[in-house]
Amino acid sequence: MNYLGLITFPLLILSKVIYLNRVVFLKFLITNKFNLSMKVLIYTHEFPPFLGGLATTSFKLGKGISEAGLEVTVLAPQYSSQDMDLDKYSNFRVVRMGKLTRNHGIPSPIKEAAGFLSLIRALSDINPDVVIFITREAHFAGGLLSKLPYKVIVRVAGYEAFKYLLGKRVTKRAFGLPMKRLYMRAYKIISPSMSTKELLERAGIPGDKIDVIYNGVNNYMLSQGPNPRILEGLRSKFNIKSGEKVVLTVSRLVPGKGQDAVIRAMPKVLRERNGFKYLIVGEGRYERRLKELCEKEGVSSKVIFAGPVPHSEVINFYDLCDVFVMPNRPIKNAENIEGLPNVVLEAASRGKPVIAGIPGGSKEVIEHGESGYVVNGENIDEIAKCILDLLNDETKAHNFGARGRQRIEKIFTEEKMIDSYLEVIKAC
Repeated sequence: MNYLGLITFPLLILSKVIYLNRVVFLKFLITNKFNLSMKVLIYTHEFPPFLGGLATTSFKLGKGISEAGLEVTVLAPQYSSQDMDLDKYSNFRVVRMGKLTRNHGIPSPIKEAAGFLSLIRALSDINPDVVIFITREAHFAGGLLSKLPYKVIVRVAGYEAFKYLLGKRVTKRAFGLPMKRLYMRAYKIISPSMSTKELLERAGIPGDKIDVIYNGVNNYMLSQGPNPRILEGLRSKFNIKSGEKVVLTVSRLVPGKGQDAVIRAMPKVLRERNGFKYLIVGEGRYERRLKELCEKEGVSSKVIFAGPVPHSEVINFYDLCDVFVMPNRPIKNAENIEGLPNVVLEAASRGKPVIAGIPGGSKEVIEHGESGYVVNGENIDEIAKCILDLLNDETKAHNFGARGRQRIEKIFTEEKMIDSYLEVIKAC
C-alpha cells in the first residue's frame, strides 16, 4: 500500500483549500486584531469625484479600513450629482458636508468655518473612537475643537508643514496655529515621506509622534494588463501617429507641478529628436498660461492638453506613454512643496521610466539612474537631457521601468499602506 500517497493527498487538498481561502483567512486575522465595534471618522476636504492625490488617498483609507471590519464614516465635501452615484457603491458611509467645504474654488475662511460646523455635527452624531484628519482645512477645523474625547490621527502633507508651520507669510502662519495645536494633541501624525517628516520636525513636532506611511498604488495598477484597443483609440483621438513616442504628465495644472518646465525644455529636445508628443492630463487654473507658453516656445503642435480624466481611466494614459515626467519644484511665493505624488507611484507601477523633481518624496520612490531621474525642476537643460536620454535609449527606458515597478511592488502597495494605518489604529 502506498502510505506516502495516503498522507500526501489529504495534505495537498488541504493546501489547496488554504490557498483558495487565503484572502478570507487573512481578513479574519486582521479583523480580529480590533474591537469590531470601533468607529472611525475620516474627515477630509478632498474626495471623489474630485480628482487629486488627497481625494484618492481619502477614498482608499475609507475602503481599506472598512474592509478590515471597522465601522467607517467619511465626512467629505459635496461636488455634484455624481456624489450619490459614487457613495452608494462604497463599502462605508459617506456624509457630504456641502459645496462650501470644497478645497478648491471656495475662499478661506468660508470653507474652514463650514467644515468646522459639519465636523461638530458629525462628532455628535457618530461619537467616533478614532478621527483621521486629512487635508489642511480639516487640520484647521480640528485645531479649533476645545476637547478631543477620541484618538486623533492626522495625515500631514509636505506643503502643510512648509507653508503653514515654516512659512514666512504672517497670514499663513496664523492659519497654522490651530493646525499645530491639533498636531501636538494628536495621538499620531502620519507623514507620506521622510522629507515631510523632516519638515515637521523642523517645525517643532516631536519625531516620536510621526510615522512615515508611504502612499500605495491601487491593486489593479499592478495586476491589470494594457488594453491595445483602448490605446489605439487614444492614439487616434489625440492624433498621435504610429511610431511617435509619448511623454506624459498627469497632474493638476498649477504652478509647481512642472508642466511649464517640460514645455520650455521641448525646443532643446526637438533640436536633437523629433517624433514625439507631450501629453498633459489634468485641469486647473494654469491651463491658459501653459497654452500661451506653448505658443511662445513654438511647440503648440507637439503638446496635447487632454483635460481631466477619471482616475479609473488614467491607467490607459500611463500605458500609452514612453516616459512619465513631473519635474515638480517648490514655488517660493506660494510657499508650496510636494509631499509624495501618487502619479509618480502609479506611472512606475505601470513599468514606465519616471523623471521627477526635488525636493519632496519623489526621490524616495525613484532611484536616480536606476528607475528614472530625479532632477532640479528649475534646470531646463537637465530636464531636456533626461527626456532625450530616455527617448533615444529604449533599452534603458525599459530597464528603468522594470526596476521602478519592482520597487513599487516591494514598498508602495495599497495593502502595505492600509496595513500600516490599521496598525496605528490598533495601537490607539
